[in-house]
Amino acid sequence: MARLTANAKTRARERLLQAAATRFAADGFEAASVNTISAEAGFAKGTVYNYFSSKDELFGEVIRTACERAVRIWSQAPSSGSLRARLEALAAADVQVLREQEAFMQVLVREAMSFRPQTYSLILAHLAPFLDAVSGALEQAAAEGRLRDDLPPEQLALMFLGFLVLLYIQHWGSGSVWPPLDEVPALATTLFLDGAGRSSRDEREIQP
Repeated sequence: MARLTANAKTRARERLLQAAATRFAADGFEAASVNTISAEAGFAKGTVYNYFSSKDELFGEVIRTACERAVRIWSQAPSSGSLRARLEALAAADVQVLREQEAFMQVLVREAMSFRPQTYSLILAHLAPFLDAVSGALEQAAAEGRLRDDLPPEQLALMFLGFLVLLYIQHWGSGSVWPPLDEVPALATTLFLDGAGRSSRDEREIQP
């Protein structure tokens, strides 16, 4: 039997990831079948295991692929050097990927919020491309004295992602009424950087 070339293996892996994203979106993580994923990708049963050690790893790699796409979109988008602009651009890239794979993203958020230790650690590890990009922006701002330095950038990046996820949940829970996805990047960035308190300008305006 002829061996698959490296390009053929890459294409097969991509087909499996695409089929997996579709099945996870349709069936959820628990109900999705690796044999169905193999069949929908055009392969024999069990082919998934030639490329991924388990359904967990396959799920994680679908997440990583989505995160890598968001980071690519962000890296290609022009933005000013401010932290606010960089975070808002990262959030906008994440929203773009969410629009492309919204059903899968709902499954991802549901799995993360269910807090099963094994699944949560898997998700967190495969979110690394996006979290690393956020951490890099935060670390640079901290080095320039424009951001608090009493918390590691990695923890602050998780906080920023938390704002995004909560706004996605509110968007879905409200039947897409509020907040609209177009408003999520600016809102998440403002809440993360400024909180819900009045700005110093607002405070001055209400002084008697």
